[in-house]
Amino acid sequence: MSSPAVVPSLVETTHHVEPERAFEFWRCTALSRFGDIARPRPNERFSAKRLTVAGADWLLTHTISSPIGVTIRPRHVDRSGRDMVVIGLAVDGIGYQEQCGSGAQLQAGDIGFLSRALPMVAGTQSDYEEIRLALPRETFEARIGRVEALAGRSIRAQAGSAAFGARLRAVASAVAWMSEGEAETAIDGALHLLGNLVGGPAGGGEAVVSLAAVESLARAHIARRLHDPKLSPGEIHAVLGVSRSSLYRAFGASGGIEAAIRDIRLDLARRRLEAPRDDRMKIATIAYACGFTDIPAFNRGFRKRFGLSPRDLRAARA
Repeated sequence: MSSPAVVPSLVETTHHVEPERAFEFWRCTALSRFGDIARPRPNERFSAKRLTVAGADWLLTHTISSPIGVTIRPRHVDRSGRDMVVIGLAVDGIGYQEQCGSGAQLQAGDIGFLSRALPMVAGTQSDYEEIRLALPRETFEARIGRVEALAGRSIRAQAGSAAFGARLRAVASAVAWMSEGEAETAIDGALHLLGNLVGGPAGGGEAVVSLAAVESLARAHIARRLHDPKLSPGEIHAVLGVSRSSLYRAFGASGGIEAAIRDIRLDLARRRLEAPRDDRMKIATIAYACGFTDIPAFNRGFRKRFGLSPRDLRAARA
């Protein structure tokens, strides 16, 4: 008796492409259906790899890539295709997403939700690894919650979300060798955990206009624009369409919005200083790429946040 056929899978990579053509190759192949694609670091080497596994009613991707930014505008939405909803697990990196007036900054362990049938903005400012599970809208709403209530939102890494993250990582590591039935069972288990975490279709995660929602959306915008030294609270409240007072109140308990901008920039700078691929890059160049314009102020802020200087951090890692 023959064994059941495994689910179809595909591995895409830039490893066989000349470095100067790698991003364009990735944009025109793996990302060809994803709207406008941008690079936050256009002068740096680009590399990416993605595993795609397709079931009858689901699609799982596991991607490791240099940073990119994706903007899906109304003209990019394929309204003739199936309405799919994406559950994303950030495995590593600093990212962001915005959709339906909601948004989030994403870090390792965070879980995000996006609809492919609606305009959106998403991307990363660092090298990243992510797992995405795309489901038909009807399946998502039956198991997890209303799309409009969850699109653009995230669940921060916490004890409750760790079980789902571990399960989805386990599925991603083995699903390419599973039969359709085995894969369905594995994915069903992951969805059961996530449904309980969100509150299930009855809870639905109703959208609430609150200071917490303002803060979450503002953090997504900061993560998307932090490389621009001109980023300011004035730009953020104008782009988000919220009052200046609401924006400042939203960050009141966490030290203020200017501190949030600085700390997100410092987090990215530390990540880059710890990355082997950036070993030959000057510390000042990394600081400028993260939106800092005053190197002494960057050094002081870095030491205050992490307890050691950028130079000491790099020396300790070496």
